[in-house]
Amino acid sequence: MKSKVLRAKDYREVDVKPLLTPFAPDEAALEAELRRLVNPYIRWEAGETVSAGDQVVCRLVSDCPRFQKEKVRFVAGSGMFHKELENLSVGMSVDGTREIVLPEGRVALTLMGVMNRVAPEPGDEMVEKLGLDGVHTVEEYRAYLLEQQKTAAFREDSCEAVKYLLREVISGSEFVLDREDWAETINRELDRCRTLCRQEGLVLEEMSPEQFQGRIPVKSYHELVAMLQYDGWDKLCSYLLGCLYAESDGFQAGEAEYGEFIADYVRSWHVSEENAREANPYDSFLFNEYAGHAYTVLREYTRKFY
Repeated sequence: MKSKVLRAKDYREVDVKPLLTPFAPDEAALEAELRRLVNPYIRWEAGETVSAGDQVVCRLVSDCPRFQKEKVRFVAGSGMFHKELENLSVGMSVDGTREIVLPEGRVALTLMGVMNRVAPEPGDEMVEKLGLDGVHTVEEYRAYLLEQQKTAAFREDSCEAVKYLLREVISGSEFVLDREDWAETINRELDRCRTLCRQEGLVLEEMSPEQFQGRIPVKSYHELVAMLQYDGWDKLCSYLLGCLYAESDGFQAGEAEYGEFIADYVRSWHVSEENAREANPYDSFLFNEYAGHAYTVLREYTRKFY
């Protein structure tokens, strides 16, 4: 390849913080996960008074056939049986009776029995049994869950910030871009699209707008070529930046990584290995890996400000 980077703009000079939404922990989700942690340790004990989450046995008396039942079981507050009747049972004692007027008519509910749900507090031994690397205590598990939330939020929020950073780095860098390398970048992606379509029994150059829909975000072959030509320069620049970053951070992609990629492609798309390799030649894989590495480096830099 004749193209090369003459001078790369230092991405650390670009302020991406204003483009990121400050992270706000979802405390309710954290507590829900901690409650899930104790689920295997919950026990049930015969009790006298109903709290939300307890299993109850009731007798219903009503002129409405739907609510005339000698024995009905439900979990108070679950909403799985009848919201109003479940709420009515909360706070009741065994053998007690309460009445409520529903749109269907008056219902008398008598509590015949209750099994109280006894949930222990989260403990370090529960966390230990999860087998998470480096996570042994409740405090560490909470930090682990918080980091998961943060990672998921960053994944959703950072896309535009990283794209902006990449544009700034490319526009602020100096490249020598060879026309033949640009053409090869376009043709490589065209060949991939052509192969994927052929494997579906389609001819790329002859596809209708309806056939493009759901496959490629264009309506014709000519629109596809124009899109790839427009994107080709930035894709080539990303590849060159990725190679440059790899020289300093040790990133490598080779036959072993290609084999793993093909195996994953076969599993994900349920195609033969032959079709997977045809659609993803080794040279295309390498080009995309190094172009992707540039994006990864910039994303990891952006992550520091989240």
